[in-house]
Amino acid sequence: MSCSDWYLANDMQFFVIAPVFIVLLFYRPLLGNLVTLGAISCSGIAAAIITAHYNLAPSMALGNPQNYLKLYRVPWVRITPYLVGILGGWFYWCWGEQVKEKVKTLPEWKKVVVATPLWLATAAIEYEVVFGLYHDILANVVHGEVASKADSVSYEMLARIGWSLALTIQILLCQCGLGGFINSLLSWKGWLVLSRLTYSVYLIHAGLIGLLVVQTRHAFFLQPDFEFAVYHLGVMVMSYLAAVVLYVTVEQPVALLETMTYRQRQ
Repeated sequence: MSCSDWYLANDMQFFVIAPVFIVLLFYRPLLGNLVTLGAISCSGIAAAIITAHYNLAPSMALGNPQNYLKLYRVPWVRITPYLVGILGGWFYWCWGEQVKEKVKTLPEWKKVVVATPLWLATAAIEYEVVFGLYHDILANVVHGEVASKADSVSYEMLARIGWSLALTIQILLCQCGLGGFINSLLSWKGWLVLSRLTYSVYLIHAGLIGLLVVQTRHAFFLQPDFEFAVYHLGVMVMSYLAAVVLYVTVEQPVALLETMTYRQRQ
């Protein structure tokens, strides 16, 4: 499979089965929660079993290509954040407005007392998921050390759940009036332009990284960090420029065609 078709396949599969969870949550909330939480648990357990069985490292950055084939792109592992997002949406649909009205009656100091621990906890979880493996990767590159099986299994089992749950809580905090200056920053209208391109950026960036790697005539090193910062910024800018082309030539015309077809049917 190419750089992006596996992701499109995953997205389509999740889109097809999502109504099963949504309908259950709407008509049978208890059963819907049990089924959704059970699917999330099974996804985490599957990631743990695959990691242990194939003796995989907790990240592709540690050099095992099987991580990509066995874990990174398979739908039964990637579906976890999707299901957590469905639960978050259901929670807000049920109680979001009530919580928002309750928050409006609180004095500012109480809002700070309630929100600050949640923001700190979720930010710490996200930090550990993204940067928690830095020293393991460095030890692997410099000294050839391999992460223990317990570390690998626990990371692969919990990282996706932790990241998506932390992000969902942060979204709910913003929606319920507990986002503070963070909500103001994230609500800036200037993000709308970039947000329309993020899906295309994700589809494109891996191909650009691959192109950069195969054309590079020297080895990659984790240090100096400045070199990687230059690579990161360069790939990011080129990804967004390519995404503009993809959006103008593919996404937007198809969206307009769908709108025209829908209006004609009405």
